[in-house]
Amino acid sequence: MRADSPLLRPVRAVERFVFAPEDARRLAALRIGLFGLLAVRLATNDDYGSVAGQPAALFDPVSLFHLLPSMPSPGLTAVAQVLGVAAALLAAAGIWPRASFPAAFALALLLNLMLNATGKIVHNDLVATLCLLPLLVSPRAASRAWSAAILGRGRSRATGERRVDVAYGWPVRTAMVVIGLAYLFVGLQKLHYSGLDWVSTDNLRYVLWASSDAQGDPNPLALFVADRDWLAHLFAAGTILVEVGFIFCLPFARLRWLLVPAAVGLHLGIWLAMGLDYMPQALAVIIVFVNWAALADLLRLRARARGGEARTMSTAARSR
Repeated sequence: MRADSPLLRPVRAVERFVFAPEDARRLAALRIGLFGLLAVRLATNDDYGSVAGQPAALFDPVSLFHLLPSMPSPGLTAVAQVLGVAAALLAAAGIWPRASFPAAFALALLLNLMLNATGKIVHNDLVATLCLLPLLVSPRAASRAWSAAILGRGRSRATGERRVDVAYGWPVRTAMVVIGLAYLFVGLQKLHYSGLDWVSTDNLRYVLWASSDAQGDPNPLALFVADRDWLAHLFAAGTILVEVGFIFCLPFARLRWLLVPAAVGLHLGIWLAMGLDYMPQALAVIIVFVNWAALADLLRLRARARGGEARTMSTAARSR
């Protein structure tokens, strides 16, 4: 097949997107944000201890847990949780990245597989965890900026933080693709099994009513939406549009200003109305899609401008 064949154009477009150069600081922001989020989740999730040491009759392993004869003991679970938090914090700081990155990921995988070995698939942290995979194969590049490992090594090394290269770009872009495909698959699954009935019927209203009953006390937000037919249909349609349409913010960067807040708002609404905590995925969207390097430059310029304005006013005051 010729290199300029029309059939290869989509492939070339994907290649140009994934392997576009990025600022080293943007990749560092992914390292800090994703591993920092992982540390918080491992430190605050009490479910690990509640499933540890469950009887064999309740052990329903999935994936790699088929290799284990039973659920890990409470003691082993506590040790894994402490070591996981420590490894994630070291990884976020960019310390010993070749060891801390895979250690944090492996321990998080172990603990989250425990939650999935109880007869129910728990995927609250799945997308955020998958976004860590590009970092695992680029530990040195991910630690070239905003890293505790480079502090005190001289100003010449610090200037490397602003380097732009493909090595810093493909992990960021790959994480974007992971999130885009995650939303796309979820939206397409809804359409595959329910079609437009997911929007046109009272499906969402029934879900909200059932969720409100399951929470014990009536949920005012869930009931407010469920009791208004037009509003429930509007939110159902908006959910499908955001999930299926999110993939378009990859080639069209300006759509991120619309779709990123929409996706975060979707998860926030689910949490408030149904009590389902998918905020790790919402935070992963923010961490991956916000250009933190550009934001840092903007804040620095504004700080310099304010400092210059203050000096000008001070000089003018003295001249009087």
